[in-house]
Amino acid sequence: MRRHPIFRRMQTLWRFVWPAQDERRYARMLRSSPQFDPAFYIASNPRLRWLFRRAPERHYVLFGEALGLNPNPHFAPRAYLFHNPDLMARGVRPLQHYIEIGKQEARQVLVSPDQRGYDGPPLPPIGATDAPNPRAPVAVVVHLYYHEMWPEFATALRRQHFDFDLYVTLTGTKTDCAPVRQEIEATFPRAKVWALPNHGRDILPFVHLINAGLLTPYRAVCKLHSKKSPHLADGDAWRQTLLAGVLGDPDQTQVRLQTFLDQTQLGIWTADHQLYQGDIWWGPNQPRAETLLDRIGQRNWGANLAFPAGSIYWIKPALLTQIQALKLTAQDFEPEQALVDGTTAHAMERVLGCLAIATGLGIRETHQLDAELAPRPETQS
Repeated sequence: MRRHPIFRRMQTLWRFVWPAQDERRYARMLRSSPQFDPAFYIASNPRLRWLFRRAPERHYVLFGEALGLNPNPHFAPRAYLFHNPDLMARGVRPLQHYIEIGKQEARQVLVSPDQRGYDGPPLPPIGATDAPNPRAPVAVVVHLYYHEMWPEFATALRRQHFDFDLYVTLTGTKTDCAPVRQEIEATFPRAKVWALPNHGRDILPFVHLINAGLLTPYRAVCKLHSKKSPHLADGDAWRQTLLAGVLGDPDQTQVRLQTFLDQTQLGIWTADHQLYQGDIWWGPNQPRAETLLDRIGQRNWGANLAFPAGSIYWIKPALLTQIQALKLTAQDFEPEQALVDGTTAHAMERVLGCLAIATGLGIRETHQLDAELAPRPETQS
């Protein structure tokens, strides 16, 4: 039985105020260690409540480490376990182990951003001729890392009234992906499906389709992916909110989509409360984002960051063209190491918002599209 949210919050507060003895000892260790950077930790996690900001070391010990949050720019707890799998079975605390033992043992911590690259199997060749003929006015692109989530997306898509072409990328080998590919093609016979290696999260597969010129001719593209965010307690709820925001009630979605298409000044449509605004949302991603934007000489995104969070949205072709101009390849993305922030994929989320601002294309949440459809009061003469 699910506990009431208030009860869960009280439980969290109780644990924070009265941690166990070993947790207090660990927090004291971090307060005196250069391996924990409180300023970095607070800046990288703008959602932290005021109480947690008062004692960031304690938050890291009690919650942050398990969530995969970085205690400094050069250490990620999940990456440390990823590179040292013998530690997982022993149930060690990653940063504590590194401070006490791992540093002396020269254990691998984190693949440096300077070591981006890719030496896995080649990405499947895709060209503009892979599009269905004739094309629909809009396209839907789904990336499935978690194959078992396909029924959720299939249900949302089958309900819709508008015509679309479906493109699906799957993480895994052709053999791994064969069962879900059959499911997809049984429901959507015209769908185009590819198996891709696990590299670049959901961003590289999307970029791969963009670079092929496959998506530019559409009036708009809906980008979806099997977002679980296992480092978050509400990861599934977040995905469901994002999906319902852009592919909700069929009648409403059709009207919203038409509004989005008709508004030539709009570039992105995202779910309610998913437009993140303010420089607090850069986290550790600003240097990488700026490097990518420099490729096309684009630094004019205004005073404040604004971008659609969660990487589920509708997007116009003008922005796809901007992404294509970045000339991203698999070499631009880090080897997978279970990071929850700070990768090229995370930087690209922010880059998308910067490109929209720089090109004068607006970002709208669902309720804003609805407001533009609301009947306006008649003016009295």
